[in-house]
Amino acid sequence: MPRIPSFFALVILALMAGASPGLAQIHFDVSSIHPSRPGASPQSGRIGFLADGFDAHDSTVGDILDMLNDWQLHRVVGGPAWMTTDRFDIQAKASEPIPGTKEMKVELKAAVMALLAERFKLAVHHETRDLPAMVLLAPNKSGGIKPATSGETPSVPYFSRDRLTFTAVPMAAVTNYLSNVFQSTVVDQTGLQGAFDFTLEPSATEPGATWADRVRDALTVAGFRLEEKKVPVEITVIDHCERPGEN
Repeated sequence: MPRIPSFFALVILALMAGASPGLAQIHFDVSSIHPSRPGASPQSGRIGFLADGFDAHDSTVGDILDMLNDWQLHRVVGGPAWMTTDRFDIQAKASEPIPGTKEMKVELKAAVMALLAERFKLAVHHETRDLPAMVLLAPNKSGGIKPATSGETPSVPYFSRDRLTFTAVPMAAVTNYLSNVFQSTVVDQTGLQGAFDFTLEPSATEPGATWADRVRDALTVAGFRLEEKKVPVEITVIDHCERPGEN
């Protein structure tokens, strides 16, 4: 089952795609962490940033690290097995209100990593490895893709199983969506800069076609190209992690 981001996390991450550092450091001064209720599942999980903090419900440490990797799956390796099975409710409050600007992406990620290091004793390092991936290449025709207009709200159709309408999204957000669909690392090599509007029309072209098959066909119709090959991919390697004590 793909780990699909909650709506409010998705909107903020889409707005922040391609951000750069430069604002004051964010710190979560107060945090509460408890095991999730019995029966918590991936379907009930949600993760996101609020105006004054960070919330995760029915979520694993692995889910949170996937979110910090913009929901590009298979980029976090290692660590104890419980990191992908034990679910927690986390509430963290920042020292100051968090502005809703795209420049906050790096600072927000750093704040969550600091929280995990403090409460879960998480230690990681980053490596670049040549991994099998799907590479998204630029459209060979327009396919209805057009630059987004000012004032549009970014939207990625994570929950649709029909027409897929992408609004005001960078290609990084598209590859993140495709990573969940294909359950594989997807790398953007389109060279397209900025945010775009376009629609994909998945259709059942063959009996027994999966949703991934239909989305791949729709990408081809829109002019996109997909290639499977090994590419350098930055991954997060877990060196250490402990279950937290309750507070």
